[in-house]
Amino acid sequence: MKLFAPLFLALFLCGCNGPAHVSPAKFKAQYAAVGQAGTMQTAEYLGQRDGRAFIRVSTMSAFSGKWSDHTIYVKLAELEPAFRDSLPKTAMKDAP
Repeated sequence: MKLFAPLFLALFLCGCNGPAHVSPAKFKAQYAAVGQAGTMQTAEYLGQRDGRAFIRVSTMSAFSGKWSDHTIYVKLAELEPAFRDSLPKTAMKDAP
């Protein structure tokens, strides 16, 4: 029981974080899924802000059928110039 409480608290707090920084490769893979029809996961490009590009990833739970969203980002400077220049220059409207 002594181990359960801190473990539960850590798991709970991990779920409350803001946008997650990901590698350029992971961002590029998620960007490839933007606009693609998916059954368990969808991705939406949110735009750029403060030298970062953001994607909202929505995932459906196989158990409950409920959707959960999380936002990922990559620093634009980390991306290959050709890929970075191909991203839409739209400014992100709302905070992730």
